[in-house]
Amino acid sequence: MRRVAIVTAISGALAAGVLAAGPAAQAETKPADKPGREVTTTSVGALSKKDLISEAKASGQPLTAMEKYSVQAAEYCNYYQRTRGYKATNGKWIIAVTNRLTWCYNGSYVTRYRANYKAYTYNKYKWVWKGWVMKKVTYPSNAAYATSYAQGAFRYTGNGKTYKPYVIIRGYKNGAYKWRAGG
Repeated sequence: MRRVAIVTAISGALAAGVLAAGPAAQAETKPADKPGREVTTTSVGALSKKDLISEAKASGQPLTAMEKYSVQAAEYCNYYQRTRGYKATNGKWIIAVTNRLTWCYNGSYVTRYRANYKAYTYNKYKWVWKGWVMKKVTYPSNAAYATSYAQGAFRYTGNGKTYKPYVIIRGYKNGAYKWRAGG
């Protein structure tokens, strides 16, 4: 059985935000009682304004008139996506949390941002989805960057432990980005 949860957060106007402290980056180690191995995958690239608007419509979350205007006002749009979780020895995902940040910028400001989150478990009876520990986007009043946080919780019935993979992505007004992943 497969279980997938998808959530989208959208912002159309500038909102003052306070950068919340995220979980500290952790070394990628594999304790003996964890099935599978910790894995992080990435995709990154530039988006045209037309592709960004089409992508939003296809996801079932079309842009408002104000959001379309902010996209058109931006010089560039980028996306960065990172997936963190565990894979089996055959290379298939066991559990995963995906965080995708799309942001538009003009060199002086982040003019628009959007975060998409997805959680995945291959076997909902062995790996029980316990929900989101955190999923949010912050945006400071100076509009210099947007930060997306995603952390899910999965309980493994084999040992009773809860695993909490996380991904934090920050997109800057010049198109640069930083990330942290762990759990």
